Amino acid sequence: MRSLPASAASSRIRSAPDTASAPKARVHSAMLWTPFVLALIGLVFQFSVGITELLRPNRDGVFPDMMTALRPALMQTAWLAIGAAAMGVCGAIRGRLWLGTAWLWLLLGFMGLAWLTAKLPGAITLNGATRWIGMPLSGVGLITVQPAEFFKLATLLWFVWAYSAVRPKGVWFGVALWLAGIALIVLQPDKDTAGLVFLIGFGVMFLGGLRWGRVIQGLTLAALGGVLLTVVPLMLSHIRNEPLEKQPGAYVTRRVLATLNPRAYESDIGYQMVRAQIAVGSGGLVGVGLGEGREKHHLPAAENDYIFAAIAEETGLVGSLLVVGLLGLFVWSCFRNAEHAPTRPAGLFLAGLGVWVGVGALMNISMASGLLPTMGLPLPFVSAGGSALVSLMAAVGIAQSLMKETP
Repeated sequence: MRSLPASAASSRIRSAPDTASAPKARVHSAMLWTPFVLALIGLVFQFSVGITELLRPNRDGVFPDMMTALRPALMQTAWLAIGAAAMGVCGAIRGRLWLGTAWLWLLLGFMGLAWLTAKLPGAITLNGATRWIGMPLSGVGLITVQPAEFFKLATLLWFVWAYSAVRPKGVWFGVALWLAGIALIVLQPDKDTAGLVFLIGFGVMFLGGLRWGRVIQGLTLAALGGVLLTVVPLMLSHIRNEPLEKQPGAYVTRRVLATLNPRAYESDIGYQMVRAQIAVGSGGLVGVGLGEGREKHHLPAAENDYIFAAIAEETGLVGSLLVVGLLGLFVWSCFRNAEHAPTRPAGLFLAGLGVWVGVGALMNISMASGLLPTMGLPLPFVSAGGSALVSLMAAVGIAQSLMKETP
């Protein structure tokens, strides 16, 4: 892998402008304010979900206390403050330092994933998935982080370095480390996040000058891997003459089948899909009213994975288009900044950040609308989840830092 000549179509992203024009580079303001607006919209609906929980008794007829019901929203408020601080700190550090330490962040990200795989102290398993490292904090409770979210940022930063250096050393070892990290995410299991991490790295490689032959090979292998994940459990079920549910990795196949016919799996793996589609469809033009949504009473993960469904039900098409428009504005600003970036690394990082947010948002919204199977992917900046929010805010800060650099 090496830095390749830029094509005419993407020369502004793949190469740096002249030194004389570098001081005129400015970060488009939309990239700075849209994350906060989206995060505040997310908080409104997370508090809406929390209030719903506050008014709903448990199986024993006992109502939860206020702090228990509102804890996710309150924690997200704290994470937003931490994310804002991370953006400021990352933006104040010189961009060259971020590039010079890209190897370190990739290695630390891999070590965090390996910690979960080995189930070392602090590793938390929920619903059969080991994705979090937790630490109890006095007066607050258990604080958790998700290493896979920070591995996204490490992936982006490392590939920007690899495709910006004139003669990068140890590149193939880094690629192997990145692929091993993706494999560890698959084992958690979290195939959706693994796919997004792959697309972030692949996107930077494409923008950095990856030959079309390699692009076709990579996309073909990725598509083949997805088909195998779906088909192999069906084949094993047929060969062994056993129910599909007993085959390894069958939950992926069942999610795909449920997407094709949600009602047939409504009482099982298709439950979330059906409730989400009802929520999105019942919103109409302007929604049923803020806080009046009914499906959030039944929809699991309404504050994170399926927050778009809650937004669509309560604010309708108008609110949904507002969120989609803000996400689109952020992605557009990333690519616009990439066009006018003063250096090649800045352009690659900004474009890669646009890929990260754009693809992640598309996958989440498609899931909530029933176009894709159920996924454990957050809606960027909007869903509850401290690790996802802080890593994205830090990425915006690093983008600002790189925009200040000169050739």
